[in-house]
Parts: sequence; structure tokens; C-alpha cells
Amino acid sequence: MNIKNIILVILGISGVSLFLVLQKYSKDYSSSANQSQAPVIAQPAARYSAPDFTLADLEKNGFRLSDSRGSVVAMMFWTTW
Repeated sequence: MNIKNIILVILGISGVSLFLVLQKYSKDYSSSANQSQAPVIAQPAARYSAPDFTLADLEKNGFRLSDSRGSVVAMMFWTTW
């Protein structure tokens, strides 16, 4: 046998061993993960309203946060240094 074949055999045995070890620990982890679940909260905690502000959009139209009350508003904050 030449050196390439020996290296391939060693890599093959190492790969199979690693696969078997990972299979064993993944079963142990998944069975213990199912036993402890996070509690379910029936009602979300009280939230505070964001302070009202007015901004101009790209077309120079005014946007007031209080006009969007009851709707979902996503805001992205950017900065430059």
C-alpha cells in the first residue's frame, strides 16, 4: 500500500467515527431539549407608546407617528461617523 491509500483509509475511519459520535450526542440532546420548554405567556406585558414626532419623507411629505396609531410601524435608524 502506498501512502495515499493509508491516508484515505485513516480519513475514512475517522469520518465514520465522527459520524457515529455525532449521531449519539444529537439523540441525547434532542430528547433532553423536548423535556424543558419555555413557559407560554397568556397576555403580553403592557407596552408604552413611543413619543410622537414628525419627519419628512423622500417626497417632502410630512409623516407623523401619531397618524399611524394602531398600525405596525417599522423604523430603521442610520448614522454616519
